[in-house]
Amino acid sequence: MANQAIFEVLKAKFGMMVLIGLLFAALGFFGLMLVEKRYQTSMDFLVVQTNTANQDFYTQFKSSEYLGKVLGEALYSERFINAVLETGKVNAEFLPFDKKDRLHAWSSMVHVEKNLELGVISVRIKGDRERDTARTMEGISDVLINRNNLFRGGDDKSVEIRVLSGPITERTPTVPMIIKVLAASFITGFLLVFLFSLAKAFARQAEAEQLFQ
Repeated sequence: MANQAIFEVLKAKFGMMVLIGLLFAALGFFGLMLVEKRYQTSMDFLVVQTNTANQDFYTQFKSSEYLGKVLGEALYSERFINAVLETGKVNAEFLPFDKKDRLHAWSSMVHVEKNLELGVISVRIKGDRERDTARTMEGISDVLINRNNLFRGGDDKSVEIRVLSGPITERTPTVPMIIKVLAASFITGFLLVFLFSLAKAFARQAEAEQLFQ
């Protein structure tokens, strides 16, 4: 009976499901265009330990994993923001003066992804002006490469941060991002109509069964 109800709903409401799905996709697209920043600059960094002569592979791996996690989280800290401002590549007036507002603005602009197994830190900067994203990335890169000892323990030269790729600046939203939003929005609208119609069909079926009892 359940399979029959599903088939009947799909047959009767398929056009409506597709229409609502397209409507949700359109709304998702316009919402993305409204909230998404115009530019994105990205770089990938590799965390390399230099004093590993007396360490076994497992110790090296866990140490790299820990360092990647620490440095990745440090990028969101007030101390890191101050270090970036001290490079002179980013104007202090670019961010709010209040500490709480500054941290919020920074976290909404800076996005960090960590591949702890490989010791890779991927950083993305989003903003409405290409120059702002590029300059901010220059400051972050400078701090990670030259002043990473501020955010970890150990010898100053025990860890090196190397650039794997970037900086790459591109317009946003990107095509893959648009496709994901359109697909997710369409599926959401499609499933909402389907589930609502299916619930109504089961309710009618339950009422009919009660009448014949």
